[in-house]
Amino acid sequence: MEKWRSKLFLLLLFSHLSSAISFNHPSHGCYWTESCQNKWVGGCGAGHVIINQSDDCNGLCPEPRYPPCLPFHTHFHCCKTESPKVTDKCSKCKNKIDYGDEYICCTDCSDPYVTDKNTKLGYCKTGAELAMQLKPKEVFKWVAGPWMQCSSPCDGGVRYRDVECFGVTEDLSIPHYPVDDSRCSREEMPARQEPCNLRSCAGLNTSNSHIRRQNGMSAWVVTFFVLVGVAAVGGLGFAGYTLYKRRTSSQHGYVYIMLEGYS
Repeated sequence: MEKWRSKLFLLLLFSHLSSAISFNHPSHGCYWTESCQNKWVGGCGAGHVIINQSDDCNGLCPEPRYPPCLPFHTHFHCCKTESPKVTDKCSKCKNKIDYGDEYICCTDCSDPYVTDKNTKLGYCKTGAELAMQLKPKEVFKWVAGPWMQCSSPCDGGVRYRDVECFGVTEDLSIPHYPVDDSRCSREEMPARQEPCNLRSCAGLNTSNSHIRRQNGMSAWVVTFFVLVGVAAVGGLGFAGYTLYKRRTSSQHGYVYIMLEGYS
């Protein structure tokens, strides 16, 4: 019984090694193994990872190149892990992995898969190449808004303004964006509030009273001249009316005398 077990194990191991050796693995991307392999001792070559297994490659292994698998055998879906190459296309892809200072993506913008976070080894199921792009350099700076109205007109008030931390990148197509205040330097932070209107209210009231008196005198002067003007216009009108009446009365009297002489 032990002999048969040993022979069976050697036979399975030999079939697995022969199938692995006879197949030329692609340089990158994913593939289905051409031959059926034992589910327990089969697998992919070195540097490849198993992501799936199926008796018919999920319908992607047509006969006769891929004959039906025997019981306990299957095709393995393998992907070759690779180091990402440097590119500038990751920023345009929605499907990417953020690693702080860099992005990991696939050159066709499909979902990338990373098997080792330290070395960034990974693969793309679609067969595209794994890529990496360094993030644009970020600069953080304070942005201060306009001052609000002072809280008091005199005797010292306080005014406020909004001060926020914004991030700026070397990529001009990316607008400024707000970030946490801890990203900006506390020493360079502009003041959010400051005192205002420090002059005394007493001096301000005296000045206002003087201004009001001046304004009052000016108003009286204007009123006086208006009244004088109205009186002058009224006097001229009255004089004209009196002169008109006298002339009219004189003419009627002359006519009356002439008529009386003819009667």
